[in-house]
Amino acid sequence: MFWRSILNGLGGPGIPAHLRDDFTMLTAHHMIGQARLLFAGFILSLPVVAYGASPGAGPLVAYGLPLVVLALATLGLILLARPIDFDTSTTQDARRVIATVWKLCLLSAAVGSVWCIASWASAPVETRIYYPAIMSLGALMLGYCLTAVRGIGLSVLLVTLGPVAAALASTGQVMDAVLATAVVIAVGFQLLMMRRHHHLLLSLVEERYRSAELARHDPLTGLANRRALMEHFEGFAERGRAVRLMVVDIDRFKNINDRFGHDMGDDVLRAFAELLAIHARGEICAARLGGEEFALLASADTLDPAIALQVLGEIRGAYMPHGEQITASIGVADAVVAGPEDWTALYGEADRALYRAKNEGRNRVMSFDAEAASSAQIEALRARRA
Repeated sequence: MFWRSILNGLGGPGIPAHLRDDFTMLTAHHMIGQARLLFAGFILSLPVVAYGASPGAGPLVAYGLPLVVLALATLGLILLARPIDFDTSTTQDARRVIATVWKLCLLSAAVGSVWCIASWASAPVETRIYYPAIMSLGALMLGYCLTAVRGIGLSVLLVTLGPVAAALASTGQVMDAVLATAVVIAVGFQLLMMRRHHHLLLSLVEERYRSAELARHDPLTGLANRRALMEHFEGFAERGRAVRLMVVDIDRFKNINDRFGHDMGDDVLRAFAELLAIHARGEICAARLGGEEFALLASADTLDPAIALQVLGEIRGAYMPHGEQITASIGVADAVVAGPEDWTALYGEADRALYRAKNEGRNRVMSFDAEAASSAQIEALRARRA
């Protein structure tokens, strides 16, 4: 637990639960671009590595290990050919990309470390120091590729440079010790850069999350706005659910604005929204549609019709900022929905039920009645003809 806490601290700040999926998606997207460049760089540099191999290392080290890295880099480019699409990809896809990059980089690091130690040990004294230097450059490339991922970048750096630094420090030579110290310093610097980069990515995700939240909430009341309500509705429609919509409208709200001013009217709207927010639990969405019109939406099984009467009672008994009682009217409509286009019909039915409540005296709940609506349309048509 102690060492895990140290590794987590080096990797960067903790990620809040509500940001983890978005952070994973952004990290995967970030890693794909960097990993492609990394693997392409490996492929381009391998001929030089093979050409500069130590004569005493043998063909397996000189040519076999670079060929293994070539195979890993080529496989990486193939597996990362498809980009992460934020609209269609899942968090599981992103985690799979991160795991793939990590495994390929870790294997490349292990192979590179073996190549470096074997080449260093078999090279002439005057040239052997070049191999740890070459390996250090490759390790820093690997570390940069994985800089956004907690702990993974550190694991690759340790596999790559840990044995190199230990081997250099064991010779007793001054310049070897100097290079080993430089390697340790470079790793420390890379860890600081990882932490900074991790923090920047997390800040970006937090900003995106706040922007998305603001885009889905009414700025005055804090309830969901019409856009968020529609997204909630579309979620039910995708599953072909039976839903219930309650449209809630404050009675004679214009009088409050006229008598007390619009600032007081805004205070009343906020207090009214707090009453509705009490019922926004589970899959029940409470939203402000605009002006003094609000809504409650959920599946028909969840949003009991009795809630409408309960809301009316709470509104009548609530203290309001202007010091007077207010009432509201509620229109209720039910439907089995199968697509976004069903919203217009559902809202129209709830709206007609609301106006029936208004016309019959306000401070009441009315449910949409298809027969009553049809009769009202016939009467209206007869009145126009007369």
